[in-house]
Amino acid sequence: MRCFLSIAGWFVGLAALGAQANPAPVSAPHAPSLPALQQGLERMAGDLRLDGVGLAVVRDSDVLHLGHHGTLRPADVLPIASASKWLAVATILTLVDEGKLDLDVPVARYLKEFDRPDKQTVTLRMCLANTSGLPARLSERMGGWDMQRFVQAAAEVGLRDWPSMRFLYGGVGFQVAAAAAERVSGLSWHDLFAARIAVPLGMADTKFGTLLPVGGEAGTAKLPWVAGGAVASLDDYTKFLRMLAGKGRFGERRILQEASVAAMMRDQVVTQVDVRAVGFEARDVRYGLGTWLEPLGQGAWRASDPGAFGFTPWLDLDLGIGGVLAVRDRVGRVLPALRVLQDDVRKLARSPLVAGTDLHVTLTHGGFERRYQLHLPGGVARDASLPLVLVLHGGGGHGEQVREQTGFAELADREGFAVAFPDGTGPARQRLLTWNSGGIPVWAAENRVDDTGFLRKVVADVQRHARIDPSRVFAVGISNGGMMCHRLAREAADLFAGIGVVSGAMNFTASDATLPIAAILIHGTADGHVRYDGGAPLESVGRSGDRVDASVAEAVRYYQQRNGLLGYPQQELDGKVRIDTYAKGRDGKPAAAPLRVVTLEGGGHAWPGAAGKSRPAADKPFPFDATRALWQFFAGITKAEAPGAPAAPSPSGKG
Repeated sequence: MRCFLSIAGWFVGLAALGAQANPAPVSAPHAPSLPALQQGLERMAGDLRLDGVGLAVVRDSDVLHLGHHGTLRPADVLPIASASKWLAVATILTLVDEGKLDLDVPVARYLKEFDRPDKQTVTLRMCLANTSGLPARLSERMGGWDMQRFVQAAAEVGLRDWPSMRFLYGGVGFQVAAAAAERVSGLSWHDLFAARIAVPLGMADTKFGTLLPVGGEAGTAKLPWVAGGAVASLDDYTKFLRMLAGKGRFGERRILQEASVAAMMRDQVVTQVDVRAVGFEARDVRYGLGTWLEPLGQGAWRASDPGAFGFTPWLDLDLGIGGVLAVRDRVGRVLPALRVLQDDVRKLARSPLVAGTDLHVTLTHGGFERRYQLHLPGGVARDASLPLVLVLHGGGGHGEQVREQTGFAELADREGFAVAFPDGTGPARQRLLTWNSGGIPVWAAENRVDDTGFLRKVVADVQRHARIDPSRVFAVGISNGGMMCHRLAREAADLFAGIGVVSGAMNFTASDATLPIAAILIHGTADGHVRYDGGAPLESVGRSGDRVDASVAEAVRYYQQRNGLLGYPQQELDGKVRIDTYAKGRDGKPAAAPLRVVTLEGGGHAWPGAAGKSRPAADKPFPFDATRALWQFFAGITKAEAPGAPAAPSPSGKG
């Protein structure tokens, strides 16, 4: 048996960065604090002689660190100047998500005042990317103006260049886009921002005020200046950043579509057009939607929105980690010192303390040399008893591929569970690997590979490296891997508390079990490889054309009967997603082993929610976060031991 740590310097990283407390809500009195970052913040405050400063660090919607120094507290409200732009763009994009606004049609569609020869090609995308040709500011004083008066003046002012041909940083384009948002929504900007962003995120202290004085009359200004007039607290803006880091999701609620967040953080300026940083020093910058994009080297980019007073949110896009610096000072003084802190954050993100630990393990079973990859989450106590999820790839895949496809390692870091990605077997190493799931003619079945025994051995071996809660061991898989989970439900229910099957048929029936086991089935109705209604595949893969798959309905009937469940599910409908949950036993009481069926109308044969196709000819992933849905189901499951059932492996792995 061989085992290799993929991240060196584990103990060095721990010593340098200190211990992390368990994450808590941003507003909680005992928010997480990382000593190394707190020390860096205090050093920065001392070097710059700041009266007060605060720092929050988030990763994938979680708060990793919240600290402050001096007179500033996380709930203190500050003018945030240009950091207002992210708030404004997000508000506007919620209307784009609903189809009420289109970034690429002329602004004149929404603002009739712009139906002029020189402005007929100006779009909302150009306005939000500072390439509309509109001036950076209007020369007239705007005291006493409302949004209507502003629109008239902006429509009458001459363009400074042809639309899309010049980058001109300023606030006029953003204000035009905000006016369009008011027109299509029928709401004032104050009410629109509150309804779309502030209230859903719980940002009670964040409001838009005037341009001069910055943030004046916040929440009531006749002309709220969306590009730089907002006020916010560190607590509030951290919630907003968590939403962006979570790709538009905040907790269980979706605020923005993932594609809209990606558009904010993507270069939106024509390649030939030069972009120069304004208000701070940076080289080779580009610009998204209200977003500065700064290269960090080796393909990594940082998105940021620094304000004139130093209040700066940022996201390092390659790591999915970022932060908010709350301060009131000159941005030119603050940003050089902030870059040191940002470097510390990047080191932290790569350390085992946050990024977790990867192990690549080789073991022998049934005459075969087998492999699995284990990911242990960062930021949990060393003696914690962790849930464990085994993730099984589809036919022809391998562990590394399904890890990247599903994002289970990243979710494990956020939720605090261990996850293993085993390899099946095949004619060549890490090529054309399959599982002996029964019922289909694949290499593993033809060679009578004992995959149930191997996966039992993986669970036992994982417990040499971490404390695993034996009552919370789960297996999930896609396609052939999902079929293998159905087999585990019959042959290893003493070990697994639940299974999750994505696009996999229940083809193994050679043996059975009576011990209840929780199950979640996710399947698309347009899957031609493993059909929702069962039968022969419509699209043949390899030698699969001769097989006949069981239907989803057959699996539902089986787990209903086996788990003693009432046949009347609780049903949820969300667009093309239907979720049926069988959670009550025949006695009317909550069942220890529920069944959940997620039907994706029009979904094909791909991991739902994956970033892209696994291969060019594969189906397009259905826009549903299967990884999150699987864990949410498992999070409430604990295996109840039946009398006389074989004992689960001990945490030590012995016995």
